[in-house]
Parts: sequence; C-alpha cells; structure tokens
Amino acid sequence: MTDTEVLVVGGGSTGCGVARDLAMRGVDVTLVEKGNLTNGTTGRMHGLLHSGGRYAVSDQSSAKECIEENRVLRDIAGHCVEMTGGLFVQLKDDPDEYFEEKLAGCRECGI
Repeated sequence: MTDTEVLVVGGGSTGCGVARDLAMRGVDVTLVEKGNLTNGTTGRMHGLLHSGGRYAVSDQSSAKECIEENRVLRDIAGHCVEMTGGLFVQLKDDPDEYFEEKLAGCRECGI
C-alpha cells in the first residue's frame, strides 16, 4: 500500500479538478476512480459554466462565487473553456418588475 497526503475518490470533473489543484500546490495527492475518468455524471453533463444569474437576486454571494470560480477555471484551464455568451429572455407575459429586478441583480454582481 502506498501512503498519500490526500486521497481523492472519483475521477469526474470535480475530483480531477481538486486533484490537479492540490498537485499544483505541491500536495502529495492520489486520485482513484472505479471506471474510466469522466465516465459517470461528468460524462453526461451539458458542459456549460453557470453564470451565476440564477442567484443574482436571491443569493448574490453565490452569484459572485460562480463568477469567481469561472475566472479561476479560465485561468488554470483556459484551453478547455469556450466563451459562448448567454441570454436572459423576457417573454411578453413576464412581469416587467421581475425582469428589471433580475437585470439589476445581475449588474450588481457583475454578470
């Protein structure tokens, strides 16, 4: 048996990202995965980074955390990120007040 400082269980995007980050910081890390890397949930995800817009009104700290984590991911693995933009759509029956509040929340968070 081999000793390790940190054992990461699961080779999905989170496990691989955590293991990489720890290794880059000089931590002795071992990652174990029962199957192929990204074979579980990660292999079935849509692959979009969350803008934080969902939380812009109700939880601005989470919205800002999404923005910061997106920045970190672009810094450490920019070759894996394609900026595609996004839209917030207001339908004709949507209340103006809701959309204005959402827009104001996004602006406050920097989205």
